[in-house]
Amino acid sequence: MALARILANSGLSRCLFYWLVLMTGQNHNNQFSIKPMKKSYAVATQGILRNNRLLSAALGAQIRPMLERAWWQRANAEHFSPEAVLAWGQKKSAERAKRLADKLDLPLITVEDGFLRSLDSGTQSKYGASFVVDTQGVYFDLRTPNDLQALVYQTLVNWQAEHQKRAERLLDSIVKHRLSKYNAIIHAPDLNVLVNTFANERSSSQDNSLQGNFPQDNFPKAHTPNKDAAYHVLVIDQVAGDASITGAGASEQSFYQMLAAAMAAHPTAHIWIKAHPAGSAGALVAHGQLTHAAHEYLRSHVSDDAPARVRILADFANPLALMAQVNHIYTVSSHMGFEALLLGKTVHCFGVSWYSGFGLTDDDAIAQSALYQNVQAHHQILAKTFGLDNQAYAQASQNRTPSLAQLFYAAYVSYSHYANPATGKKCEIEDVVEYLRVNRAWQQKLYGDVLAFEFSRWKTGFVQGFAGFAFTNLMFKPKVVSRWEFVQKRDAKRMAKFIAQTSEQKYLVWGQKSKRTLQKVLANSAHSHAPIFCMEDGFIRSNGLGANLLAPLSVVLDDVGIYYDATKPSRLEEILQTITLDDAQNARAEKLRALMLAHRVSKYNVGARAVSWQAAGRTVRLVVGQVEDDASVQSCASLIRTNAALLARVRRDFPHDFIVYKPHPDVEAGLRRGKVDADTLALADVVAHDTPMPDCLAACDVVHTISSLTGFEALLRDVAVVCYGLPFYAGFGLTTDVADTDNPDKLAAQTRRARATPLTLNALIYGTLIEYALYHLPHGFGLATPEDVIDYLYLQAVREPEPSWATRQWRKAKSNFMRLRNFTKG
Repeated sequence: MALARILANSGLSRCLFYWLVLMTGQNHNNQFSIKPMKKSYAVATQGILRNNRLLSAALGAQIRPMLERAWWQRANAEHFSPEAVLAWGQKKSAERAKRLADKLDLPLITVEDGFLRSLDSGTQSKYGASFVVDTQGVYFDLRTPNDLQALVYQTLVNWQAEHQKRAERLLDSIVKHRLSKYNAIIHAPDLNVLVNTFANERSSSQDNSLQGNFPQDNFPKAHTPNKDAAYHVLVIDQVAGDASITGAGASEQSFYQMLAAAMAAHPTAHIWIKAHPAGSAGALVAHGQLTHAAHEYLRSHVSDDAPARVRILADFANPLALMAQVNHIYTVSSHMGFEALLLGKTVHCFGVSWYSGFGLTDDDAIAQSALYQNVQAHHQILAKTFGLDNQAYAQASQNRTPSLAQLFYAAYVSYSHYANPATGKKCEIEDVVEYLRVNRAWQQKLYGDVLAFEFSRWKTGFVQGFAGFAFTNLMFKPKVVSRWEFVQKRDAKRMAKFIAQTSEQKYLVWGQKSKRTLQKVLANSAHSHAPIFCMEDGFIRSNGLGANLLAPLSVVLDDVGIYYDATKPSRLEEILQTITLDDAQNARAEKLRALMLAHRVSKYNVGARAVSWQAAGRTVRLVVGQVEDDASVQSCASLIRTNAALLARVRRDFPHDFIVYKPHPDVEAGLRRGKVDADTLALADVVAHDTPMPDCLAACDVVHTISSLTGFEALLRDVAVVCYGLPFYAGFGLTTDVADTDNPDKLAAQTRRARATPLTLNALIYGTLIEYALYHLPHGFGLATPEDVIDYLYLQAVREPEPSWATRQWRKAKSNFMRLRNFTKG
């Protein structure tokens, strides 16, 4: 490698340099060999770790800073023993990293943001989810070799049917959900609409830029270009002087030539420039306007009125949503060019990028450049090295150049490393795709000002984890608890005044009671129709009881109603009424079900005693107790609303069967209401006091419930369920629903839940646990998945040590407080 560097610096042929570097990374089987990731790395600056908190997890390595000027550097190096030094891209800090590597005589490895980074920009988020790691150079600098080039050809040689299927699945998902490097928004302005907006603004101003927040109506979910309208051409600007420009053998002159070529090739098209988000220093656009140099170039090389034809998009827009509307994309070296290829667009390159030169892009503008020719020569060396010029291989292979799927796989799968911000652990690209999809969807729903109304102070911490997105301004109006009427009136007046002074916003409440209170407050204000999201515990809650003030790992956010209220529609009801699953979703639902059963997941995951009863051949019926004053009982459209009445009804209907009564854990702990009197309790053959719910379900034949989540857990285990109310999983044909002809609320709910095709168990699982519920892990960043939470609960149960004496006393104090509060309510 040292010889290769000397030859390169001496001015010898760059092709020879490429060949020598390649030979140093070649093993005896003629396969390119990238050294496996080391277990320990050093960095020369604190910023790399401070701004990329998941880098260590993504690389699966220990990373420590070794500051260049620290006197203890050498001693620290001997103690730490790093095996390489990491440099971030080609920033100034990379020079310090190189000096450190030379001083310690260690290899230098370049790290950069990956292609699916985060929800927001790199300057805003420190939880980037993807990184590229290069032992030779970096993908955007084609002046020297990089690992991605060899990985492209290695991918081509090793390509199998399963790689093709995986690439296709990922490509479909990325395009469908419009995922890019930064994913703050999902929409883009409708260019056909903006053409008219631009024309109107031009008639009253010389400003040819479009900035500010476009109206929501201008962000169509799926744009269908009008065939009769003039087509659109997009020219992509980049930050002037960026390393990706010089690394592509280009300059600012290349941007002027690109814009002029686009206008000449498409004289009747609408020409748009997408300004870089750092729009104050673009090669073509600065501060929302064409730069003076670009303006004068167009006038001298195209026509005097050419600048007037150019329209500038200076605001943020989703790259894929924007490019879906155009016919041609012109780029120097932006990664948006590759994303345009994913959309099937024609891409014209005016710089040498990692994806050019494979026949997928129009390279006429750069084909004669020295850098392009050298890179092509390097590709030929790689093809020969990997045996792609072998006649037998050529006959067996349809093509000796990579397809779009193979290029994608090499860059996004083989070259990239991923970590899940929700778990802080190393992961696969599929996990990051799901993380970005879920979190951006909820960030869009909760965009702007959100007022959390009358939340208990202990809830504010975990609510932030579920709703505190980068573009959500989450404010809290704490709950005022007072029996004094004048205090309540004063608080109501302050709230009304606050609402009157605020702009349009969304609201967040805990439970239906708070929602009704808020609706009364908003009734006579301009916010009477503002969206209200109702938050409640989710379906996989915690290793402990909610009444003990344990923060939930799962909640639901419903902007229609709430899942347990059968008397009104809810978002979950709408999901289940319309849901259909594709093959991938069906497979995920089946895996999730298997995971829940394997880890014995229940809502609270409490209980210690094993099943000890003997039914002697009788049908075992499990009667599930609930908290009687809970809204899930009072609002489930059931005529039976007490545990005693439920137990008596089951014994009356099945006098000879073996009945097991399972009290609710909060009731059994004395924290909530619902205790059954001794005479009624005697109707049961067994009372399962401290038996875990999974054990109870495994030992029964039928579950009887008013509206308990246990019925859903029973369905997962193929146990028959009889419902006396109408919980969220009832009314779709999966349960036996007790008929109540004189119950209009129940009949109305059953009518709403009617489907053209029966609801499958997989669809119920997917709609409830994946589409409807939200998940967040302690110390995680953003929303997690149900699979993440199940793994966390399982590991917590296996590894968590016995709580300390202080922790036990604190939990006991909280329980006693909840018992006292419950007593004073009576």
